[in-house]
Amino acid sequence: MNSILAIVFGIAFGFILQRAGALEYKHILRTLRLIDLRIAKFMFLSVGISTVGVFSLRTMGLISLDMIKFNSVGTLLGGLIFGVGFAITGYCPGTSIGAWAEGKKDAVFVVLGGLLAVLTFTLVQDQLFSYLAQYDAGELMLGDILSFNSLALGALYSVAVGFIVYYADKIELKLSTKKAPQAQEPLSQ
Repeated sequence: MNSILAIVFGIAFGFILQRAGALEYKHILRTLRLIDLRIAKFMFLSVGISTVGVFSLRTMGLISLDMIKFNSVGTLLGGLIFGVGFAITGYCPGTSIGAWAEGKKDAVFVVLGGLLAVLTFTLVQDQLFSYLAQYDAGELMLGDILSFNSLALGALYSVAVGFIVYYADKIELKLSTKKAPQAQEPLSQ
């Protein structure tokens, strides 16, 4: 049953990504260049809404979150690899699969590169983990550091995300009105 739900939610998420324009390279590139923030706003809102849902369910005891050890060096290394790959290709793992499903040929190479990266990681993970183990901080959540109730933390995070999206929209609107071409008046003779 869990596999069926994962497939259903994965297809639904892919559909939403497609409708939001997050599978279009030109939109991704414009987001990365901070020209068009529609994808960033969509992702921020998705995370904000999901946070309220997940933390509400956790507070009610309906779900438990499996914790993994927090490792600052591993997180930075993984973020760097992800960021470079995202900047070069214009796709993250989810959008590359969605773009591939739409028939975009460049996405095929990104998916194949991702599979090659997974294979490489599988071959070196023992050596990598033995090195990174010294940086493990244990199972850690932001709520543990700030001593907040899970629901309050989720609500606070969602409000912060809402403000970020609101102000990003204001900034984007301000920049677009500045860059709008001015109508030129005819030269008088």
